[in-house]
Amino acid sequence: MSRMGGVSEPTGQARQTAVLIAAIDAMEATLAVAEALARERRRIDLAGLEAEVSRICAAALAAPRAAAADVRLRLEALVRALDRLRGGLAPP
Repeated sequence: MSRMGGVSEPTGQARQTAVLIAAIDAMEATLAVAEALARERRRIDLAGLEAEVSRICAAALAAPRAAAADVRLRLEALVRALDRLRGGLAPP
């Protein structure tokens, strides 16, 4: 516990994991919006989405070992969502 407020401060690794999980959460929400737009036959920038998922995957390589299993499962779900989105779009 810290002296200020009685709440322990997260370690660097815990902070790193929290930031990575927040990025994954945000991308899940973004992909859900993109899927909804695609259902409405709106244009989707797949290149931007793919680039962001790639950045998240690269950041995951530095994730603490303790978070690796959870992060891996979340990343696999992101990739599946991106693949599902890609598969549902008409060719350009």
